[in-house]
Amino acid sequence: MNLNIGILIREFGDLSNWQLRIIQAILNEPRLELTLVIQEAKNQKGIKRNSFSRAFSKISLSQIVLSLQISIEKKVFFKEVYSVDKESLIHNLQLLPKIKLGQRNMTRPDVLGPKTMELIQEQDLDLLINLGFHHVPLDLIKLAKNGIWDFLYADFSSVQQGPVGFSEVLYKKPSIGFTLLKRTADMQVEIVDHAFFNRAWSMVETARTAQEGSVSVLLKNLKQLQKGHRLDVNSLVVPKSKRPGLYQALKYITQFYMHLSGKIFQKVAHRFWGQRHECWSIFMGKGFFMESSLSNIKPLEMPKDEFWADPFLFKYRETDYVFFENYSYKSKRGKISCGKVRDQELIELIDVLDFDYHLSFPFIFEEDGEIFLMPETSENKRLEIYRAVDFPTKWELFTTAFEGEMLADAFFFEDPQNQKWLFVNKQAAETSPMNSELYIYKIGSIKLENLQPHAQNPVIIDARVARNAGSIFEYKNEFYRPSQRNTDGIYGRALNINRIEKLTLDEYKEENIRICEPDFDKNLVAMHHLHQTNDLYVFDAAYSTK
Repeated sequence: MNLNIGILIREFGDLSNWQLRIIQAILNEPRLELTLVIQEAKNQKGIKRNSFSRAFSKISLSQIVLSLQISIEKKVFFKEVYSVDKESLIHNLQLLPKIKLGQRNMTRPDVLGPKTMELIQEQDLDLLINLGFHHVPLDLIKLAKNGIWDFLYADFSSVQQGPVGFSEVLYKKPSIGFTLLKRTADMQVEIVDHAFFNRAWSMVETARTAQEGSVSVLLKNLKQLQKGHRLDVNSLVVPKSKRPGLYQALKYITQFYMHLSGKIFQKVAHRFWGQRHECWSIFMGKGFFMESSLSNIKPLEMPKDEFWADPFLFKYRETDYVFFENYSYKSKRGKISCGKVRDQELIELIDVLDFDYHLSFPFIFEEDGEIFLMPETSENKRLEIYRAVDFPTKWELFTTAFEGEMLADAFFFEDPQNQKWLFVNKQAAETSPMNSELYIYKIGSIKLENLQPHAQNPVIIDARVARNAGSIFEYKNEFYRPSQRNTDGIYGRALNINRIEKLTLDEYKEENIRICEPDFDKNLVAMHHLHQTNDLYVFDAAYSTK
C-alpha cells in the first residue's frame, strides 16, 4: 500500500543533512508520497515547550557557554557535510502543498484553527514525521492515522542533560541511544524502534553520528509500515531532562580541549619519533578460541611503519597461510598481504593485492576446487571478488556487485541446508556511520547475480554488535558470528561472540554469549577480529601506542 506522509519542519534553510536524507528517501520511494509540509512559526510566545526547551527558556551562563562551544565545534572542527543536493531538494520541497502554522491561542496552544484542520484533513495523512517542531499541537496528532513519529537521541532509561551528545561525552557513556517514538492522539508515547551508536569525543560529532544513523532506523520502519506489517510498539514514559549547570559545561569544554591536545601530540609523536597510535597487531593460537586463555599470547612481529589487522587463515597443500590487511602509515592505505605459518610465526611474506584504494578484511574461501578472495573495497564503492590464477601470488577479478555502494567486512556462509548467505555491513551515506548496520542476502552463487535481500534489512542497527569481525564459525554443533563492539568512542573496542539462533529470509536472530575485552596485554585498547579454523585461530588487537 502507498503511504501519504507529512513532515513537520521549521525553516527550509535550517534543515540538516540527516533531515534532507529522510526527505529525499521519501521522495525517491514510489510507494511513499510526501503530500504535505507543515512549518512551525518562529517565536511562538506563550506556547508551552518541552522540558528541555523550558529549561533553556531563561538565559543562563551555562547556556551561553555551551552555545558558544557548539558554534566553535560546528564551524571549526566538524563542519557539516551534505551528501544530498540541499539547494535542489529544498526547491522541490517548496513546490509541495505547505501550511505554516501562525501564532496560536496562548491559552490553548494545542488547538488549530478550523481552516487549518480542514486543509490538513484533505491530505488524508497516514503518518506525520517530526523533523523540527519544538511543540506538536495535539490537534495535529489526531490528523494522521498512525500518529506522529518523533526522534529521541538519548537512552530512554536515563535522564537527559543538555544538547544531544552532551551527557554521553561528559560522562563517558559507552554509546548514545536513539529511540524512534510514536505519539498518538490519546497522549500515549510508544517505542517504534531503537538503536545505539558509538559516541565520539565531541558532542557535535556524537549528535551527528546518532542523527545520521537514525535515518536508517526510520526508513526501515517506514518500509515495514508500507508493507502492512504490524509494528511492535511499547508504551514509554519519556525521560526527564534537565539543564546542565556551569560546572558541567566547563567540565565538558575542558575535556574537549584536553582530548584535542592529545590528538595533536599523537600526530607530532608519529611524525618526529615514529610512534604508532592505535597500532593493530595479529595474535595466533592453537586449538579453539572459545576454550583458550589469552594471558600468555604475544603479537606477531611486524615492521615499524605498518600495522596488521583482519587476519584470515587458509590451508593450501597442507600449509597454513594467514591473509591480512597490511596498513602503511606512510601511504595511509591498506593492502592485502599473506605469509606462511611456521611455529606460530609468519614467514615468506608477500603482497597479494595492492591498489590505489584501501583494502582490508581479506575473506578467503574455496569453491569448486578454486580459491577466491573477497576483500573490503569500500573506498572503491563496490564489492569485489578475486580468483587465484597462481596461488598465492596472482589473482584476477572474478565478479563485482553493489556498484556505487559503500560496503565493509563481507563474507559468505553456507548453512546446514546448503543455502548460501552473504553477510555485509553497509554505510547508508557518506555522512552516516559504517559500523552500525548489518545486511543479509541469500545468494544463488558466488557470482552474485541473484541476490535476495532479507526482509528485515538492515537486520541489525546497533554499533555495539552489527559490524562483522570475521566469518561465522562452528563450535560444538552451533554457529557463531564474531562482531565488533564499537563503544567508548573507540573503533573496535571489543569483540562479541554471537550465537546464531535463527536464519531465514524473513527472520534473523542471534544472542550475544561473550564479550572479549582487550585486557590480556598491557596498553591494549581494542580488539575487533577473529578467524577460527579446525585447529588454529587468529585475531587482532590494537595497542594505544607502539
